[in-house]
Amino acid sequence: MRRRDAPGELEHIEHTREVSSVRSYEMIFILDPALGDDGVEAAATAAKAVLTKAGGEVVEIQKWGKKRLAYDIKKRREGHYVYFRAQAPGKAVAELERHLKIAEPVLKFITVLVQAPRRKAIKASAPAPVEAAPAEA
Repeated sequence: MRRRDAPGELEHIEHTREVSSVRSYEMIFILDPALGDDGVEAAATAAKAVLTKAGGEVVEIQKWGKKRLAYDIKKRREGHYVYFRAQAPGKAVAELERHLKIAEPVLKFITVLVQAPRRKAIKASAPAPVEAAPAEA
């Protein structure tokens, strides 16, 4: 027979699922080169506000400045690069991506899920036998 869960247990399971869904992401977006420093700062602040409002946390923001693009994007040869590192649930990242798609100054963006490095299982080796020192006469 199947045991019915108590109401408190179900809430605990749902809460645990929410907490464990927070992951690390890296985001880079390229902004219109016509923007000044104030415009770049405003776009970065708006993106941070969207992510924070959706339940994420921005760990680091770097403004890499204006750089030449490898190919034309929306008829532009240059763009301001902005790098974000964030801890957020998937819904918050989806909301930020939606915002970046419709934001006028954003030329292009990419979001990458940061995987924790996998550790190889280390086999426990037997300790090396200790040789007895020769007795002094």
